[in-house]
This record gives sequence, structure tokens and C-alpha cells, in this order.
Amino acid sequence: METDIIEPTRDEVQQALALRDQLIIEVRPIKTDEDRLALTTARQNAKDWLDRFALVEKAICDPVYKAWKNAKDRFKEGRAPAERFLEALDVELRADRVKQQEAIRKAQQHEDELAAKRRERAEASGRVLPIPVAVAPIVQDTGKRMQTEAGAVVWVDNFVPRIVNESLIPRDFLMPDMEKIRRAVKANIKVDGVERVNEPYMKGSR
Repeated sequence: METDIIEPTRDEVQQALALRDQLIIEVRPIKTDEDRLALTTARQNAKDWLDRFALVEKAICDPVYKAWKNAKDRFKEGRAPAERFLEALDVELRADRVKQQEAIRKAQQHEDELAAKRRERAEASGRVLPIPVAVAPIVQDTGKRMQTEAGAVVWVDNFVPRIVNESLIPRDFLMPDMEKIRRAVKANIKVDGVERVNEPYMKGSR
């Protein structure tokens, strides 16, 4: 069973460091028995100090480590649902890409079989069909290509806007409602940023 560790104060740490400095002596070659005894004693004192200082370190670092580990575990738990969701999305999207590629392969295979049958019928009737030659499109093909009897069908990226939250649209992309402003000006209602200017025009009479 672990015993509670009392966290040392800043003064206690400073006192321990001061004691360390008192223990450190100049290490010289041993020439006499007194030298040997002095170094042996100094080593034991330094070893005892390190053991005590390890307890001080544990008292300070253990709570910090436990708090850090607890925070890491909580963040990991918070990320987990989103990470599992992304993994599920990736699995479904990969499966969908495989289906699309398989559909394109089958469509190409079907068109190849139709072309082979047309060639067989043409050869049987004595006619000669031109060999189809693939021509690179002028516009770069950024999508998937599928060969059909009418020619090559190319899927090209076409990004169009779809507003999902009108309140988040930057002002630079908004247009004033001129009809609403015109009605307000005619009714002599002040509109911030709008000047009421009189521009008379000629009106015929009978």
C-alpha cells in the first residue's frame, strides 16, 4: 500500500540544494589512508543525499505526472468518437471507390464485347470497321472516363456554391437589396449608408 507523499515546499528544496553544494568536494588522487577515508565518506554522504532528493523529486513530479496523464486520457477519450467516425467514413468511401471502379470496368468490358461483336459481324459481311484510336481531350481530364458506343464520357469536376449558413457569408460577397432601399427612400425613411438624391425626370402630359 502506497503511503501519502507530502509535497515539499520551495524552501525545503532550496535547503536540499544548499546541502548538496556542501557535500561536493574536490576529487583528488588517493595518496594516503586519510584521502581514502575522506572520499569514501564523501561518497556515502552524496549517496544518502541523492536518495533523499529522489523522494523530494517524487513528491513534486508524481502529482504533476498524474495530472498530465489524466488530462491525456481525457483528451484521448474526447477524440475517440471523431476518430472512429473518420475510420468508418474512410472504410465506406474506400468501398464506394471500389464499386465505382468495378462499375467502370464492367461498362468498359461490356463496350469491348459490343465492339468485338460488331467487328465479327462486319467481317462476316465483308465490311471493314475502322480501329478506334483514343484521342486526348483538349480539357484536362480530372475525373473518370467511360467508353460508350457514342464515344468517351468524361466526368469533370464542376464546383458550384451551395449556401449552408447565410449569416456566415462575408460582406464582400453580399449584394444590397436595391428594391427595398428604393421603397424606403421614396417613403423618406433614412437608411444608413444611403444618400437620398432627387433625380427628376420628364413626364409627358395630354
